[in-house]
Amino acid sequence: MTEIEKKTEMTDAECEELDNLITNGGGESGPNLVEQGVKPGFAWKTLLLSDLDQDVVEYLRKRAEAAHKSQKAIINDLVHEKLAVGV
Repeated sequence: MTEIEKKTEMTDAECEELDNLITNGGGESGPNLVEQGVKPGFAWKTLLLSDLDQDVVEYLRKRAEAAHKSQKAIINDLVHEKLAVGV
């Protein structure tokens, strides 16, 4: 296994195919997160919540800060609460 295969869990051929797809503009790269105010290195915090209403995102952010948890953990807690009461 080559070093690139270890890092990406992709074969050299798959890496080359993906590189060609991106280089030649054959795929969607998604929204420009920097233009949307997302700092580099923090996209993982944003991508999960990108399809939610702004009010929901703000609610999750505040709950996460207050509980010193991640927003994903808050979502898990909320879903487990619903499951526990049979909803």
